[in-house]
Amino acid sequence: MSNNKRHRGRLFLAVASVLALAAASCGSDDNGSADETPSGGDSATTAAASGGSTEGTEASGKPVTIDWWHIQNNDPGKTDWQAMADAYMKDHPNVTIKINVLENEAFKAALQTNLQAGDVPDLFQSWGGGGLKEQVEAGLVKDISAESKDFVGNLNPSIVGLYQVDGKQYGIPFDAGMVGFWYNKALFAKAGITEPPATWDDFLADVQKLKAAGITPIAVGAGHKWPAHFYYSYLLVRLGGQKLMEDIAADGNWDRPEVVKAGEEVKKLVDLQPFQSGFLATPWPGADGEGGIIGSGKAAMDLMGQWAPGEFRNAGANGGDLPFELGWFPFPSVEGGAGNATDAFGGANGFAVGKDAPPEAVDFLKFITDVDNAKVWGEHSGLPVTKGAEGSVSDANQQAVLKGLTDAGFVQLYLDQYFSPDLGAAVNDAVQTLFAGTASPEQVAKTITQAAQSS
Repeated sequence: MSNNKRHRGRLFLAVASVLALAAASCGSDDNGSADETPSGGDSATTAAASGGSTEGTEASGKPVTIDWWHIQNNDPGKTDWQAMADAYMKDHPNVTIKINVLENEAFKAALQTNLQAGDVPDLFQSWGGGGLKEQVEAGLVKDISAESKDFVGNLNPSIVGLYQVDGKQYGIPFDAGMVGFWYNKALFAKAGITEPPATWDDFLADVQKLKAAGITPIAVGAGHKWPAHFYYSYLLVRLGGQKLMEDIAADGNWDRPEVVKAGEEVKKLVDLQPFQSGFLATPWPGADGEGGIIGSGKAAMDLMGQWAPGEFRNAGANGGDLPFELGWFPFPSVEGGAGNATDAFGGANGFAVGKDAPPEAVDFLKFITDVDNAKVWGEHSGLPVTKGAEGSVSDANQQAVLKGLTDAGFVQLYLDQYFSPDLGAAVNDAVQTLFAGTASPEQVAKTITQAAQSS
């Protein structure tokens, strides 16, 4: 286990050098916004109209159906993906792309059912890491090294590496990002907070200022568990840095001072009662979820990835327009921690290729990650990994996320993706007990250690 985990932990080290190009090309004078919903997906259709190519594949020209599962259940991403699929099918009349759009948690459950039955979608959402490795070992995904060799060089190499196992390519990324705090500037001003907190102590002090002003400081969807694990994981990165993450991956021992300390800091936060009522049962999406609570202006902060604004808009009370100005800041530094203040926690979005997928499925991935379509994604939804598309990121908040990635010397992949699915689930379960106050930081560290060393 140790060599594979250590390898995955280092895959993101090259992010800074590659994304530095993106920072240089992202000006702040562009009036476009990644948070603006496109009208009818017209720009996606325009970019997608360039068509695809079957170079590097052995497409037969016979009728082909591509079964594509993705989790962009909100606009603009949902509309943009549909427009790109429509454009590809127009230029390839023999291809039918059957799209199955699922919310994140529903996707995971449905995919697991299909994988267990051996009914693997041709293309499906993947974050790489330990989950993809298990799918490779089970023979559920396809080695696309040869089919993708003519275009993977156009993508960020470190992010592409997340979709490799033993040097072979099994999927293609379309964007990357990092987790940070999204905040409601109006609520910060109401609480007398003039600038985002730079340190963890400042952050805890601001939580108390928000509470004193009658404002719910933080929304968290602990019912889905993974949003809560972001706090614990980031504190591990701040307190222990890259070395700690590599050490616990190598030997499975989480019973370390830095890990216990991370739990203690989470407990400090939880003890302040900063979350919305019923947070332990709250999901991430939906009007009553973490995203909807922020989008409706009912809480001041949210620790989430670069995809969050889309959910805020779609699940909020106004159904598309935020009734406040949104800001972003990186996870605060922790005094005395061994990690660098610029170390980041994040990951990638991409698609794995099912074991029986036709060559056209890989060609379609080439199409949606070409520079024109990647620019659509950057303008509307996220941070594309295609070289030459970086300048499409014009939203100020998304530029801040991009700068965070650019400045990071080390980026830790989401723990529930970095490790095997079973261990990732054990981490999420243990962290939820910390949020619930039913386990101590020491108990949480021992529980995860037991799961890690028995896997």
